[in-house]
Amino acid sequence: MLKILENNGFLVEEGLHYCAGAESIYREVLQSAAQEGEEKIPVLDKCMKEQDFHRYQIEVHGIKNVAQTIGAVRLFEAASARNDALKAGRYEEAVKGHEAFQKIYQEEIALIQEAISE
Repeated sequence: MLKILENNGFLVEEGLHYCAGAESIYREVLQSAAQEGEEKIPVLDKCMKEQDFHRYQIEVHGIKNVAQTIGAVRLFEAASARNDALKAGRYEEAVKGHEAFQKIYQEEIALIQEAISE
């Protein structure tokens, strides 16, 4: 499981650090992150459609924190950049980058699901 994540840019050691070094806890956190991700994708789409940038920022901030906890560097960086743009009121940037962010998020969720299914 860990090799798949490491080979795809996850900082597994960092994720394990947040999980007291226990692979079983890390696996549970990954599973929770994947389930939550599947629920958040339509929420983010709805926020964007309704231009509810306040809620969108809250959701992205949560994704950023989870990504850091599990060592998902690519997702963390993407969420962090979106969070910063939204905090600065650069909403047009949020609109333009929404689909690309969703793609990254979906890819990371799929990767996690693949890893935890082993």
